[in-house]
Formats: sequence, C-alpha cells, structure tokens
Amino acid sequence: MLAGPKGKISALAGRWLLALWLFALLSACADRRAAIEAATALAEAAYPGQLELVGTHLQKDHYDVVFAIRGDPFTRIRFGVDHDASRCRPASPCEDRLHRAYAAGVSAGAKLRALNAAFPRCGVVPLAVQHAQAGTGFTTVVELDLDVQDQQPALDRMTPCIAAFRSALPPDATPEQRSLKLRILLPEPSEAARPPALLTFETTLARTRSDDISFLTGVGPDANGVLAENLRVDPAILSAKKFRDQLVDAAEGALSDDPAGGHVPKLAFATGARLDPQRLDVIRSYILACSTAQKGQGPCKTDIAVRLRHDLGTGEVIPEAILRDIRDISGSLHLPPLPGRGVG
Repeated sequence: MLAGPKGKISALAGRWLLALWLFALLSACADRRAAIEAATALAEAAYPGQLELVGTHLQKDHYDVVFAIRGDPFTRIRFGVDHDASRCRPASPCEDRLHRAYAAGVSAGAKLRALNAAFPRCGVVPLAVQHAQAGTGFTTVVELDLDVQDQQPALDRMTPCIAAFRSALPPDATPEQRSLKLRILLPEPSEAARPPALLTFETTLARTRSDDISFLTGVGPDANGVLAENLRVDPAILSAKKFRDQLVDAAEGALSDDPAGGHVPKLAFATGARLDPQRLDVIRSYILACSTAQKGQGPCKTDIAVRLRHDLGTGEVIPEAILRDIRDISGSLHLPPLPGRGVG
C-alpha cells in the first residue's frame, strides 16, 4: 500500500523533528563538555590541586559546575560558567564568581559539618539536605515524633541539638551559619528511621517520603529552641492533586446545597491556608468560586469563598461557611484571615 501525500509529509516532519532533537542534544553535550573543561582549567589555576569535579547542573542559558575540596565530604563549590565557556578564564568575571562560590561553599560546608557532629548524638534523626544551592541557607530535613495536640515537648528535644550544633561551628560563624531551617517529618509507624551514615549535600530524601506531610520552622542565630507556635505547614501539600481535589469536591458540594449556588473553577487552589493553632492534623483554607460562569467566556471572576476545615488524619473536609461579595469595588480580594499558624 503506497503512502499518500499526507503520509509523506508526516514522515518528513517526523524526521525533521528527530534531526532537530539530535542537534539540540549534541549541542547540549558539547556545551556541557566545554563548561566542564573551562571550569576545571580555571579551578586548577585559582586553587592548584585543591578541587575535584562533582557534577554539573543545566540552567536556562548556562551550566553550573560543582567542585568538591579533595578529601572534604561536606564542602561543595558551585558556580555558573558563561554561556560562551571560552570567556571563563583567569582575570574574568567568571573567576570572580568562582572565588565567591569558594567562600560560600566553605561557609556552608562548615555548617553541614557541625550538623553532622551534633544532631545524631542528641537523638534527632537528620534525613536529608534540601535547597543546597542556597549556600548556608539550606534546609535540613529531620524526623521528630510530634504530638498531634501538643508539639512543644518533642520540639524541646531540639534544644540540646541546637546548643551542640553551635558549639561545633567555627568561632567566627556568621549569623546565617548559626541559624537553621528545618523541615520536620513525622516518623513512619512501621519502621524506625535510618539516618544516613553521613549527611552531605548529595543526601536526598527517599522517594517514598518526599510527599509526606511535613512542617517547616526556623531557628534564629541566637535562639536556643523551637517554639510550637512557629510551626508552618510545608506548602507543597497544598498543591498536591489529591489534596486540591478533596477541597474542590467539598466546595462544590457546599455550593450545590446552597440556594444561591455557585461554580468552582477547574484550576482552584487553597487560599489563605492556616495550620490550626494547636493541632497538627487540621488545616483551614478557602476555595474561591464564582457566582456565574459561561462556557466559552474564559475563566470566571471569583467572587465567592468557601471556608473549609481539612482533617489530615481522617481525610475529611468540612465546609464551615460560604462568603459572598468578597471583592471591593476595585476588584481586590478581601477575606477574613483564618485562625492558626502560617503556611510556607
């Protein structure tokens, strides 16, 4: 059976797209090799014999190249190579970036070394490092058995950890080195957490736990402990499809039962979400909706808010109120703030 004109055109288009893809792939590989070669030569010139290549990260228009100090599992030096790698040479802006990255990497490495010295010995399990590219502002993921109704006793276990961490830092540690950003996961019921032998910037959270509900908090440079009132819900849960679908279904049900009605847009997200002031398993939020919606007229203008209470333990979502006329004459949104602790 002979292919018709449309079939020939389709085949030609397919080969053309494949050729473009192969060209882009080969160009990316060449750019990566050029970035590595330029960065390695520059690193050797600036820090002879000190650094070894760890990896690369593709950015929008260039590569970040990552080096380690030889024999140091904690320190990582990550800097961006120019899109034109030939410009990354001594006495150039690229070398300035390398020196800044070196100083930032040494600072972050000292902080990570102190965490490794302190946390395992004080009984708090560190699981991973997140946002490593943030330098000393990285987040440490830990496991802590927080009580649903009273989290302070468990959080008080962090106090000796913080003291030991500060003692392990260099005497001239900066405020950012002395501060901590924590993501707290609850223990899995079936098994005890196994801390990594060594927490490095390559230590990532197990995939089975990456979507777990977790809580964020920070410890300032002079704070000695963690307060339950400062816990926040990790905002990642709010964008999870399962979570959003539960909220949308509950909001749609509430509006269908209300005589004035309403319509929930397809792309609806939790708004103004807050963690309950005491409980870890209750989140309150709003889902925005519209009084009217017409097909083919684009997104409807939200002028209704359904207030919801989400019980994370049972998965139940309870509508608490329907608010109408939530925008002022200029169209700005005005919602009563929900009680509780923040999100994100």
